[in-house]
Amino acid sequence: MITVNFHGNIAELLSRKSEKGPLVSFHLDRRTSIKDLIESFGIPHPEIEEIVVDGKTVDFAYIVDDGIQIEVFPISVKSNFFKPSLLRPDPLEFHRFVVDINVAKLASKLRQLGFDTLLPRNCDDAQLAAIAGCQRRILLTRDCNLLKRKIVEFGHLVRAESPNDQLVEIIKLYNLKNKIKPYSRCFQCNGLLESVAKEAVLPFLEPLTKKYYHVFHRCLDCKKIYWFGSHREKMDVTLHEILASC
Repeated sequence: MITVNFHGNIAELLSRKSEKGPLVSFHLDRRTSIKDLIESFGIPHPEIEEIVVDGKTVDFAYIVDDGIQIEVFPISVKSNFFKPSLLRPDPLEFHRFVVDINVAKLASKLRQLGFDTLLPRNCDDAQLAAIAGCQRRILLTRDCNLLKRKIVEFGHLVRAESPNDQLVEIIKLYNLKNKIKPYSRCFQCNGLLESVAKEAVLPFLEPLTKKYYHVFHRCLDCKKIYWFGSHREKMDVTLHEILASC
């Protein structure tokens, strides 16, 4: 008999539940890695911080035997993604994200706060997972099966429904509040913004914009022009409300 105890909020992801809730007991009927065993219960491996078997910490390649006790601990706000661990010996260097289309609005909101965030379009799950793995990015999605792909090392299954609540969820989980640089990236393409003289962008401005606004920024990549208009004031209010709840 194998006993698996799922700790914390990953218990809510269980697709196969026992009467004891997060404590699952069963007989092993095949040879398998502990990663595959845990994921068979609906828990994608990027959600896991630590695995302990009979008191000893193990990695994802550990081969499961019958008669053992397994403790599975979740990624949390205390997790350090920049320090090597047994499950992730090659840590991150930066908070960089790639966002699945099913949480597309989250990408724009992360860019608004200055975080390097890709939103690939017209690519399948394999390509999205490859971007996350090869570019060392945190994959944000609501697709559990996408996170189970082996190449994905860092990722999160977004729980919240609304884009603003999703943003709060990510800020809290990855401790981003003190790393925010608002309006430093292009909402549209993710490029960095640079200050630009009004004279340099005059040919591209509408008449009222030319008359009433004097401070401008331009995306280094797509050349989109930004200025501090009434829309900025509304965004500032929303941003303040979001950060107040983090």
